[in-house]
Amino acid sequence: MSTSRPVRRRRRGQGHGEGSHGPNHERWLLTYADMITLLMVLFIVLFAISVVDKKKFAELADGLAHQFGSTPKVLPAGTGVMDGGKTANHDTGQLTNNPDQPIAPISDAEQSHEQPSPAASASAAAQEKETLLDAQRRIQQALQAKGLAGEVNFRLEARGLVVSIVTDQVLFDTGKADLRPAGKQVLDAIAPVLRTLPNNFSVEGHTDNVPITGGPFASNWELSAVRATTVLRYLVSTDGLPEKRMSATGYADTRPIVPNDTPEHRQQNRRVDIVVLSTILTQALGGSP
Repeated sequence: MSTSRPVRRRRRGQGHGEGSHGPNHERWLLTYADMITLLMVLFIVLFAISVVDKKKFAELADGLAHQFGSTPKVLPAGTGVMDGGKTANHDTGQLTNNPDQPIAPISDAEQSHEQPSPAASASAAAQEKETLLDAQRRIQQALQAKGLAGEVNFRLEARGLVVSIVTDQVLFDTGKADLRPAGKQVLDAIAPVLRTLPNNFSVEGHTDNVPITGGPFASNWELSAVRATTVLRYLVSTDGLPEKRMSATGYADTRPIVPNDTPEHRQQNRRVDIVVLSTILTQALGGSP
């Protein structure tokens, strides 16, 4: 009769025989060491970027001061709000212990570098006014030489010299925007003088208050704008005026020079103005900018 031997089962984790390994309670040290290393690298990088290169900073300050036309004033190393609240005295170039000391006002000599004096502005305006009047005289002479003096009027306004050309039977036919031969002659006489000027030019179309009936244009707005553009294109493409200094605008009947109450007045309002624009003549004429 055989006897059975009880089978003993070894619980998992018990025993330390060959090939078995117990739990490792020190693996957290690896993660901790990695974290310490990364923190050390981070602090080194932060320290490196926080250190200011005093030589390069001084060169930058000198360069900026030179560009803006002022004398560079760089605080000595180790001074500032973090080192006792000392601030620079702009009058003496030395430090003061009063952080609330007001900044000295800019002197008149320093302001003269930023904006011209009233006398200089008035002188420049008077010089430009004379230049525009001289241009008017030269245009009148050129028109007289071609027998076209009666086709152009001149006005000196706060915005510049206005060369006004009537449209009827000169520049365009009634209700049309195609240049007439007489209009081309007038523009050819004006253009050589305009080319000698450095100013910008505005070509402005105007009509009377009579509404358009029929034709290719819906209203006087379209007619005045197309006429101004036609004159501009001719001055640029044929007479060689710089296109970057040219602009064209149509005003319809919104800017008459005389009331639209008679046929003669309406004829005067049907015009194209070539304006030699000015930026400083306003002061000489007492107008608003």
